[in-house]
Amino acid sequence: MSNHKETFEGCTIEIKDDINLSINGKEIDYKHDRSKNKFSSKYLPYTQYDSLLELARAIAKHTVEFSHVQE
Repeated sequence: MSNHKETFEGCTIEIKDDINLSINGKEIDYKHDRSKNKFSSKYLPYTQYDSLLELARAIAKHTVEFSHVQE
């Protein structure tokens, strides 16, 4: 299992063991549809992403809670 940490749109995204996602230290709940291999979250409820990192970047960029960080 791998870990990933990056800064994107002023937010710190961290993925631990390929399953634990946090943005700016806040744990992000998400769902993984294994049959489609897509990821989704309550933060962006009508969209699905091909990877956990893509989901995290979208949350950082497009949600009110995180997108204002770089202002």
